[in-house]
Amino acid sequence: MAIAKYEEIKQDIVKRILSKEFQPGQKISSEADLKSKYNVSSTTVVKALNELVSEGYVHRIQGKGTFVTKALRGSTVRYFENDYKYYDRSDEHTEVISVQNELTSEILGEFDEGIEVQKITRLKYARNEAIQLAVTYIDSNYIQGASKEQLKSIYDTVREKKNINLFNAKFEENFKILFPVPDDVKKLLKLSDSEPVVLMTQKTFSTDNKLIEFILSYKKYNYFDVTVASV
Repeated sequence: MAIAKYEEIKQDIVKRILSKEFQPGQKISSEADLKSKYNVSSTTVVKALNELVSEGYVHRIQGKGTFVTKALRGSTVRYFENDYKYYDRSDEHTEVISVQNELTSEILGEFDEGIEVQKITRLKYARNEAIQLAVTYIDSNYIQGASKEQLKSIYDTVREKKNINLFNAKFEENFKILFPVPDDVKKLLKLSDSEPVVLMTQKTFSTDNKLIEFILSYKKYNYFDVTVASV
């Protein structure tokens, strides 16, 4: 059975990308060239290119053309927090402010029904300056019996109790500037009324895609430095 013309164009371009004929960052054939090569309308070419964009293979730059995405779909992408550009690791410590079972309906809705979740609030210090407030909601099964001291490092505790390395788990993370800052966060981080924070929202999943933890992390903007790289 013949495939649609736009699908044929899309598949041909994907093959050329995966075979490295089109290199990451390289400009691919123009719309005019594709129209001529496949003897199709502009509408067909645009549909093929739009699907390639939505699937992460290419991106389009107005007035310049269509380019292969530098971090291809299916590539491993890693990010690194560069905190230690600003202070030594030996100057860092964490305080567990509270451990409780109270949940907002919004957060509770992120987890499967019936899951018991603990809320852990921690404050991270560098050189005795509070630089980050982290509020973690985590499936209680992963930290059963953990003391307040052990919860200073949740990932170490999960590794010890469950033999699971959450650093290697599937996750989603979002960063945005938050201003104005909520009063409770502002007080703990000792911020002025004119200072923003970086709000980092993270979800970590098990191998069967069940939510393990949901984190809201508020970081002082002058300590925020992240590098993203494909490997």
